[in-house]
Amino acid sequence: METKIETTNTGGKVLVFDGEEIVGRLEFSFDGNVMSIDHTYAFKKGMGIGGVLVSAANDYAVSKGLKVKPVCSFATAWYDRHPQFGDILNSAS
Repeated sequence: METKIETTNTGGKVLVFDGEEIVGRLEFSFDGNVMSIDHTYAFKKGMGIGGVLVSAANDYAVSKGLKVKPVCSFATAWYDRHPQFGDILNSAS
């Protein structure tokens, strides 16, 4: 699976491809230096797509020096399972 990140001034999305097919999408928005993970969609089940999406968004946030606010329930659960990234979570989340 491959990921692609597209951004604008107000947010963006992470896309996951299985070959030519889009199999997942994550939407995020920016509020200053905080990136909110708003929605996570996996179009195929049982492939770990959700984890790939949140991991790619997390890597993007780390590379840009952003804090993360997991809004969607999947992202919240992902961060609960990956406490090593707790330092980048927005303390107001």
